[in-house]
Amino acid sequence: MNLHTETAAINRPMLPKAAKVLLWIIGFNSLGNSLSNIFINVYWLKITQDVSETLMFNWISYLAWLPAFAAAGWLSKKAARSKALWIGSLLQVLFYVAVLGLGERSANWLEALGVLYGVGSGFYWLAANVLTVDVTRPANRDWFNGLNGIFGSLSGMFGPLLAGWVVAVMPGFAGYTTIFVAAFLCFLLSLLASFLLPADSVPGAFEWRRMLGVWKKQREWRQISWAFVFISFREGVLSIVIWLWIYMATGSENTTGNYAFVTTFLSVVVFYLIGRYGQERHRWLFLTWGTTLLSLSLIGITVHLNPWTLMLFAVLDAVSKPMFNAPFFTISYNAVSRHDLKGQIRVELMVWRELALSVGRIASVGLLVWLYKATDPANTLSWFLLAVIAAGVLPVYFLRTLFNRHPSSYS
Repeated sequence: MNLHTETAAINRPMLPKAAKVLLWIIGFNSLGNSLSNIFINVYWLKITQDVSETLMFNWISYLAWLPAFAAAGWLSKKAARSKALWIGSLLQVLFYVAVLGLGERSANWLEALGVLYGVGSGFYWLAANVLTVDVTRPANRDWFNGLNGIFGSLSGMFGPLLAGWVVAVMPGFAGYTTIFVAAFLCFLLSLLASFLLPADSVPGAFEWRRMLGVWKKQREWRQISWAFVFISFREGVLSIVIWLWIYMATGSENTTGNYAFVTTFLSVVVFYLIGRYGQERHRWLFLTWGTTLLSLSLIGITVHLNPWTLMLFAVLDAVSKPMFNAPFFTISYNAVSRHDLKGQIRVELMVWRELALSVGRIASVGLLVWLYKATDPANTLSWFLLAVIAAGVLPVYFLRTLFNRHPSSYS
């Protein structure tokens, strides 16, 4: 071992036990989601032969997610953060118990399953987001996020690839049952690991008025909130329906899994390059190029939806999304730090952020549900995608005003 390697090892930040446990919790959860999220929608599409039914499940889960997230925020201020994590993890386990127990009949219970999934996800993600800040410090947070990113990227690449292959090689719906069992085990391990977190208690009231006060008084926070709304309008619907369209266009679960592997791999490479070589002065350049490519990626499927335009979308989306997300996440979390009153209303601002994201998701998925149920998608889908393109451009407008007003903070 040379001197440089020895110095790097010595200077590597140490993670406390709670941070290591949280990494396992998030890692198991991420693997469970990557195995099942795409294919549970494809599973119900195959059973119902109706895209709107699968979209309805996701729309209801988004509706349930928001109040659950707020309730988890209130609980996190009244009791231990880990209690919200336990509730969320338990509900995620029960969701897969219900799916496996009902089998193909689960397609008749999509509304109830949507509520169960949404409430579980709301509690889990509030707790995971807050605990990530609580169990780390500025000195080791980058190391924690780096490890978390590696785990998430690996599961995001290989989970869908493995799931697609399993579904393709096994007869009937046996492959789906297999991946749902695997997902159930991942969520069960995540739940069990959550009991290893040390007890924490941060008593206090949920500051609704102070949260609203930030919105009323801070123009920066309002602009970023609107950016969240329009980003989630685009991503909330595309993160679901694009995989259904890929399956419908190719008729192959294996191909769908391969698409997911390739796109995640490309995103990981671009995220690495931006993290390695990008500088603060490049933020606006990345935001504008990312937005431009994100919009261009949709033009092909707007004109004609087929496997080739879907592949073009997948490649451009995978390359451009990190270009936008990397600087935007930094900007948004820096804004939280500036306005959370030295951590006093951090939970409240996380809930507000989720409110903004939920407004966009609920609007776009609900609109697409209505489109499939009340119109002929062959005639109206292109108009919907044009609306998605327009929504995807608007965040740059809101962020541009911030760059103009505070160039030293955003450049």
